[in-house]
Amino acid sequence: MFSILDTKKVSELFMIRKGWFSPEYELTDNAYSYGKITYRRLSMCKATVATANNTWILKREGIFSRTLLIINQDSVTTGRATQELFSRKVVLTLQTGFSAEFYKPSIWAREYVWESGGYGKIMHIHSNPFSLKNTIYIDQSMAPAALIPLLTFLGSYLIILRRRR
Repeated sequence: MFSILDTKKVSELFMIRKGWFSPEYELTDNAYSYGKITYRRLSMCKATVATANNTWILKREGIFSRTLLIINQDSVTTGRATQELFSRKVVLTLQTGFSAEFYKPSIWAREYVWESGGYGKIMHIHSNPFSLKNTIYIDQSMAPAALIPLLTFLGSYLIILRRRR
C-alpha cells in the first residue's frame, strides 16, 4: 500500500491534505505515497499515522498537558514530545535515546525545523497559511532513516495543532 521512504533518493516531500474538510493527510513525492495521517474527530487531538513499516498513534497525555505521547502498534509508548510553558521549541525524546527539537526560526517565518544535537538539522517543513500542501525538505544528515517518517508526521501534527490555536 505504501512505499518505503529512501532518504538518499528523495529529498523533497509533500504533505497533502485530501480536502478542506477531510481528516486525512498523505505524505508523497508526487510519484509514490509514503504514508498517511488520519484524525478521528474534528478536534484533531488524536491522530493515527500509517507508513509502510509502522503505525503510530499521536495523542496528548492529558487534557491540559503540554506533552504528546507517541504510541506504536503494540500500545507501547515509544516517545514523548514536550513543550515548556512560554517556549516555542518542542523537545522530542524517544525510548531509543534519540532526542531532537522542533522549532520555528522566527515568529514571521513559514518554515519549521527539526534539529538534533548529535545529527544537526534533519529537515525543514515549509508551511503556507490556507494551503492544502506542506513542503518538506530532508537534509542529508546521519540521522536514522527509520525516524524520518515519524519526524515528518509529528512535525505536521504539531503544525496543525499550532494553526488551531
